[in-house]
Amino acid sequence: MTTSITNRSQVLGAAIALLILINANPVHADDPSLYERLGGLPAISLAVNNFVDDFIQDPVILANPAVEEKKTPEAAPYIKFQVTALLCEITGGPCEYTGLSLAEAHDGLNVSEQEWDRMVELFIDTLDSLEVPEGEKEELLGLLGPTKDDIVVTSAVESS
Repeated sequence: MTTSITNRSQVLGAAIALLILINANPVHADDPSLYERLGGLPAISLAVNNFVDDFIQDPVILANPAVEEKKTPEAAPYIKFQVTALLCEITGGPCEYTGLSLAEAHDGLNVSEQEWDRMVELFIDTLDSLEVPEGEKEELLGLLGPTKDDIVVTSAVESS
């Protein structure tokens, strides 16, 4: 019995010490968010604007008839608004993305691996043209990478 009480006391003591340490020295509490490091909403909006303008004119992207039909110059302002809100939110900014889930927004577009790769290439080109530092670029791409599963459709033909 004494051993389990002692072990619990040690664990509890360690947990309390850790909480005190965290509260006394918050890790990265004063570090700027990715949103701030990117330049906030003006910089994110500019990047999205440039990216979408390139994206909706790209021949690789437009080779997909479903994408060509939906991602038009007329739809560009809405796309820009939604992507800006999404990037603002996921980078720690004050925006709230209220659009469809990415799976719903891309349903029926049949986005291929090649189209995804091209989209990433265009986005990186946009970030490079705006001289986004490598660390911030990698962090942003790391946040966006998992969205691939919601956007790319792997057909039975592609997976065999």
